[in-house]
Amino acid sequence: MLAAALFAAAPAAAQAPTGPYAPYHGEIPFNCELQQAGTGTDFPDPDADPFCVEFDKTQQNVTDFGLADFLSKEPARVAAASPKCFYFQHDHWTGSVVQGGQPEAWHWDGRYFFDKARGEGGVYVENFRIGGQPADWRPYAPPDFQPYLAPGGGGGVLMSGEVEPDPRCAERVDSPIERRFVYYHRAPRGKVFRKRVTPIRLRTLRALVIRRLGPAHERSHHTDRWDVDGGGQLRAAWRGTALDRRVALLLTTSPGHSRGRVNPGDSATAARRALRARAAFRVAGYRVFEAPRRTRSRLLLGTRAGKLGWLAIADPRAVGERRLRGTLRNLLSE
Repeated sequence: MLAAALFAAAPAAAQAPTGPYAPYHGEIPFNCELQQAGTGTDFPDPDADPFCVEFDKTQQNVTDFGLADFLSKEPARVAAASPKCFYFQHDHWTGSVVQGGQPEAWHWDGRYFFDKARGEGGVYVENFRIGGQPADWRPYAPPDFQPYLAPGGGGGVLMSGEVEPDPRCAERVDSPIERRFVYYHRAPRGKVFRKRVTPIRLRTLRALVIRRLGPAHERSHHTDRWDVDGGGQLRAAWRGTALDRRVALLLTTSPGHSRGRVNPGDSATAARRALRARAAFRVAGYRVFEAPRRTRSRLLLGTRAGKLGWLAIADPRAVGERRLRGTLRNLLSE
């Protein structure tokens, strides 16, 4: 019964094909917002595709009919997922006789996805328990899965090659631009110049930046943020109207971006000396230093606890002295 429940949790396209396998660590493979559905089926954006959703399935009790309520909602959840081309689900399962009481019958946290364009799927499970005790979930998994699963109750498997891609879905990602919008990817490493952080220049239209990098991984306070290969983020602040919104300031926290031999994460003292930067002001817990100023660009360094936290370039025509601190504060907010 437990094995049936476990593999019923995975979307149909990700279930136990007999083809090639690889490790899967539960990451979201798509550009999407993880919609919170709680214990129900009221999705904030039911038409999204990629469709990414998180469920609370921890109320599978007997005495309060929680298990019956859970089972009654599963068909609607499957129906919402089935027509999608790109689907990811994160859920949390707990079964018990009395809600919140002991003994706990079972528990696991699962992540599953399917990609009909590529004919791929994945299943990942962690925190697997039976009777409240950590358990090995390999005996409940198909034999071909077991080499990719951990004895301590976790692990996952990526499956590909045995499910034919759906031509309708494949058409949605048959160009590089379309793939950037559908699939999660990191911005490339690069150099920090006076007017450019690879591959984005100051004053570039926001629409062109998004075409090049894909949708931002995070948005906050009129800024867009992209994860960078090697860690950290590239963050952009915008100025202008909706139809003419351009990059006014670029800030990187990524060690994959460098100005000469200076990278975020380096010694603050060494960075200041290398870039001949002088103290300017403080903002959001950072001491800000500025390299010798140019007419149409400013190079700023943010240091804290003896380390270089970030590098930034600003267009002084778009971000004047009065706006600079507020713009940096927005870019540095979590």
